[in-house]
Amino acid sequence: MNDPVVQPADRIGSLKPYVTSTRSARITITLDNNEGAPVDASMLEVIKEIDPEALTRYPNANALERDITQQFGIDASRVIVTNGGDDAIDRVCRALLNPGDVMLMHTPNFVMIPRYAQLAGAKVNVVDWFNESFPEQRMLDAIDDRTKLVALISPNNPTGEVINLDTILAIACKAQSVGATVLLDQAYIEFAYDDPIEQVLDLPNVIVVRTFSKAMGLAGLRVGYAIGPKDIIDWLRTVGGPYPVSVLSLAVAQQAFDQRALREPMIARTIAHREQLRETLTAMGNVTLPSQANFVLTRFHDAAATHAALLKQGVCVRRFRQGGDIESYLRITVPADPKQQNQLLTALNTIGDTL
Repeated sequence: MNDPVVQPADRIGSLKPYVTSTRSARITITLDNNEGAPVDASMLEVIKEIDPEALTRYPNANALERDITQQFGIDASRVIVTNGGDDAIDRVCRALLNPGDVMLMHTPNFVMIPRYAQLAGAKVNVVDWFNESFPEQRMLDAIDDRTKLVALISPNNPTGEVINLDTILAIACKAQSVGATVLLDQAYIEFAYDDPIEQVLDLPNVIVVRTFSKAMGLAGLRVGYAIGPKDIIDWLRTVGGPYPVSVLSLAVAQQAFDQRALREPMIARTIAHREQLRETLTAMGNVTLPSQANFVLTRFHDAAATHAALLKQGVCVRRFRQGGDIESYLRITVPADPKQQNQLLTALNTIGDTL
């Protein structure tokens, strides 16, 4: 008699591990993961000041949480620091979704959000939002009594497009009418022209997720946070581990937060480079979506060939392989460094003559 075969939980379904990209030695500029510009090396001096005994103790994020809430003028109970924005999104899904519930979101989207919803046992419904104005009415019509969570990404990944404030408010209102919560992922908000945070901060059913990975340039630390009503934040603490961020990461993140004004010139330079890149790509005859993130999404006649040609130039950008229209597009992270921007533009002009 054969032994029973071990099977995963049903919620895993057809999901596969998220595979990170590998780096070839020929790559001299990586523009595929939307990472922010590096911080000044002096910021790392704070690590030397850490008492070695502190490494024997579990970390405490209270100070950083308090400072974040003071920035927004809200109570400290309304913020939780997490292991990157991903951890915050995962907690939201596990705290708010029961098996069989529905999460509604737009597509294309940040791939981890529907993954976390599925792993919570929920069904994911989507409304197309690609190369058009945001489909507000279709989103509103899709919210019904089965909907428990509505996920909005603004600026959106991978398109860079934003959802206007009135639309966010309308969706939050409709969601509240059926007892649903809105997850507003703002990972790239520092690169946008407007920030709706003041208008959504006190809504009773909205959770805002932000990160230190993008504009702050600290993706390697894995520090993010969620802002929301106290009860929901308490639920997020309940479903996750009590010590999600290390002592070292908290120390550097605190330093970065205290000196966040120093990042403003880098952010402004990234925005200027973004518009320069969009103009260059448009002049080459490529459809480039309007972006308010630190990347642009551009349609190429042959995205696969363009991706390969850029690799030969030492430039790695994001290629999509999940099928559909997006396979004709490449997502290009905008360099904040002028030398890298010139390298990217030179590479694009070089391959433009050959493709």
